[in-house]
Amino acid sequence: MKIFFRFLFLFSCISVSSQTFGLTNKKIIAYYETINMAENKIINNELDSASILYKKAFLNNEQPLGKDLYNSMIVSLKIKDKNHAFSQYRSLKCLEYPFDENFEAHNFPDLKKTKEIKCKTSFDIAYRKTLDSLFIIDQHYRKISGGDYAKYQKEINKNDSIVSTQLLKLIQTKGFPNEYNLGLKSADKNFFQNFYLIVWHQAANNIKKPQVVNFSEDIVKALNLGKITPDNAGFLLDLNNNTNNYSSKHFDIMAFVNNPGDPKRPHDNIEKSLENEDCCYVHVWFLPEKREEKGGKLVMEIDKRRKNLGMCSLDDNLKKKIFNLNNKDYQFPQAQIVGMNFTKDTDKENLKKHFIKIK
Repeated sequence: MKIFFRFLFLFSCISVSSQTFGLTNKKIIAYYETINMAENKIINNELDSASILYKKAFLNNEQPLGKDLYNSMIVSLKIKDKNHAFSQYRSLKCLEYPFDENFEAHNFPDLKKTKEIKCKTSFDIAYRKTLDSLFIIDQHYRKISGGDYAKYQKEINKNDSIVSTQLLKLIQTKGFPNEYNLGLKSADKNFFQNFYLIVWHQAANNIKKPQVVNFSEDIVKALNLGKITPDNAGFLLDLNNNTNNYSSKHFDIMAFVNNPGDPKRPHDNIEKSLENEDCCYVHVWFLPEKREEKGGKLVMEIDKRRKNLGMCSLDDNLKKKIFNLNNKDYQFPQAQIVGMNFTKDTDKENLKKHFIKIK
């Protein structure tokens, strides 16, 4: 069973179609072009240049996204620009990012005593509480199922229909929310908002249940307002439209996990199983020098659509994935590892033969 390690209670699939969407807001396009350049500088260890690019991007965006503030903060810490790092830290604290308990004392032992954090951010608490309640409903049967979704499929389908319909009405009434509306209390440390999972669960090719709501139009509107990152937008658009427009399974980094428990409940004991994961494997097309003509053509087609959405090139994204294996300090979207869960070691070993180990 295929899972994203970041989410343990999900069910989704991706396939192929031709529908595409675009980012047209020139100001937002310029912002992401600069952010993409800054992230490339990080990968190349050109941190002074990365810092300059982040500052340039933030000058033209009054609401820079949380993951960009975070990466800018880490860059500033590494180049010893403590004042700028503290400024970004303050912004993230005001957005209620869940820093580790000792983060401030470790990184700002002097500045924290002299610079009291005063926040002007005002959140829509009622909106956040409503979204949180929908998320609880969305996750309820997924959690108790242990991954045996078939056992609770009727209940999951019913809840998904209810929460997706209510979410769409909320978005159309109150607008697509971001961290400046909700804060980051209802997001994970990778800045992925919990309500995105409700959108995720409206995957267009889920054979277990029909799609009730398609959020594509609202996602594209949010993208053009700077309320969702291109990476998250592309990921959710692919799910909602049964496409591989912005990536492909050929470009995942995979880890193989032995879980000898009940095969109907693959999520039971998953955290313990992950301690002994066998990582990291890729398809031959992951490596540019090993792509044949068909693989090269696929990358070119994907890159055209990624550019149309404000995303970095696919190969730049793959470099971030490689970088992320050994550098956990930064937040790079859609750079997570994809897990393959097995109950039989022989099945795992047979599948591994078709991939290349890169770590």
